[in-house]
Amino acid sequence: MLFRHAIAVIMSATLLSGCVGIQLNAQERSLPAAVGDLRIQATFNARLLAESSTLFAKVDSTVTEGRMHVTGTVPTVEDRQKVTRIAWSIAAVTEVVNDVDVTAAPRVLDEAKDRWITARLRSLLIADGTIRDSNYAIDTSNGTIYLNGIAQDEAERDRVLRHARSIGEARKVVDYVIMKDDPRRRHEGMASLALDGTDPGAAQ
Repeated sequence: MLFRHAIAVIMSATLLSGCVGIQLNAQERSLPAAVGDLRIQATFNARLLAESSTLFAKVDSTVTEGRMHVTGTVPTVEDRQKVTRIAWSIAAVTEVVNDVDVTAAPRVLDEAKDRWITARLRSLLIADGTIRDSNYAIDTSNGTIYLNGIAQDEAERDRVLRHARSIGEARKVVDYVIMKDDPRRRHEGMASLALDGTDPGAAQ
């Protein structure tokens, strides 16, 4: 029963997200924590869509043990504030970092370049046998690489950063990676909240 529920959550999150910044095989997260993150992201995307189809199309999110990072572009400051409000409306969210840009300019070419940068960095991490690449989420927006995830140690994080900075097409690299023993990491009890069959934002 629990397994079927987890699969349903994963499928619904994938359908609701244009850019899923979650990997279930991340070694430093338990299955309950990973599924909890998927539920948070699915709820966030559903509420974005209910608020505005534009926000849903223009905003991407990454969730790591309840910590949410959002990127993308929106036309107004008010829209950017809405993104923050929607993220914090989900009870299981413990931290929100909003790196959404405010601009009305079209970004078709920029978005293609961002996807190329993300794919390039992912290939570098996979090829580096000293890095547990599945512990890292990569999001590129407006040429800026945003790194989220859980590092085994400082040496591993430094290698990831070196790979990111080696990509000449990237404007800059922003590091939100934490260590596996960081006190901000979610306790298992909190991570398992999303497996009890309730909406993570129901308490709001």
